[in-house]
Amino acid sequence: MAELDLKLRHYHFDFGEGQLWLEENTRAVESVRSFKPQEMALILVDCWDRHYLKSFLARSDQIIREHIVPLRDACHEIGITVVHAPSPAQAKMYPQWLQYAGDEELFSRQATSVPDWPPPGFRSRSGEYQQFAKQPGAVVQAWRVVEADQRRIAPELEPQDGEFVIATGRQLHRLLRHRKILHLLYAGFAANMCVLARDYGMRAMHHRGYNTILLRDCTTGIEAHDTVGAQALTRAAILEAEMLLDFTADSEDLRAAIQRYLGPDAADSQGGSGGTSVANGEFVRRLTGRVARK
Repeated sequence: MAELDLKLRHYHFDFGEGQLWLEENTRAVESVRSFKPQEMALILVDCWDRHYLKSFLARSDQIIREHIVPLRDACHEIGITVVHAPSPAQAKMYPQWLQYAGDEELFSRQATSVPDWPPPGFRSRSGEYQQFAKQPGAVVQAWRVVEADQRRIAPELEPQDGEFVIATGRQLHRLLRHRKILHLLYAGFAANMCVLARDYGMRAMHHRGYNTILLRDCTTGIEAHDTVGAQALTRAAILEAEMLLDFTADSEDLRAAIQRYLGPDAADSQGGSGGTSVANGEFVRRLTGRVARK
C-alpha cells in the first residue's frame, strides 16, 4: 500500500564533531517520514468565528481561509480523518459531538475523584483566598458572559458529513482508538494556549503516546504587547512542539505530499486545484459567503 511521505521538523540536541556543547550549537532538523493516511487525523482546535482580540482574530481569520480550509479538503481526498475540537461548550452545538461521547461528556461526570488538597476554596481562589485570583478586565468579562456562548466554528469549517466533533481528550482518545489512528496533525488556535494545553491538545495527546505534529502555518498564538511584533509567543509554541513533544510541519508540504500520493492524474482531473475535494463553485461560495466577524 502506498504511503504519504511528509517532511517534518524537530529540534536536535546533538553536536558535530569538535563542536562545543552550547545552546547556540543546537539546531532544528528536517527529515521525511512515511505515513499511512488512515492512521492520521487533522485536529482543528478552537477555529472560532469570533474573538475579543481583533488583531488575533484578523490573523486567525486569514489562516483559516488561506491554509486550513484547503488543507481540510485535501485531507478528505486521501482519507485523513478530520476532527473538530472547538472547546466543550461549542462542541455541544453540533450533533456530531454525540458520536464517541461517553458518560463523562453526556452527564458531565468527573473521570477522577476531586483531590482534597489544595482545599477547594484555594483551587477556585474564592472566599479567604480571593486575593490570589487574577481578575480579568471588563472587556474579557463581558465577552465571557455575552459572546462566549454565541461563538461557533468558523463558517468555512462548518463540520461536514464524515467529520467528527469532540469535547474532551477522553472522547478524542476514544475516537482515535476505535479508528486505529496514531498521528495527529494539529491546526487551530491559539498556538501557545489551547493547541498545546487543552486535554485534547498536543501535550496531553503526546503523553498518551500519540505522534503529535503542529502545522506551523495553520496556527498563531495570542501575543503580548512586547511579543506581537515578532510573534515571539507563536514561535515559542512551535519550538516547544519541536523540542519537548514530537514534530512540526508545513501545510503546503502536506498538501504537496497528498498530491504526490494521489498521483499526477488527480491534479489533471481537478484542473490543477491542488487536490481539494470541493468543486470550484462550492469553494468560492465558502470564501465569499463568510459572515462578518463580530
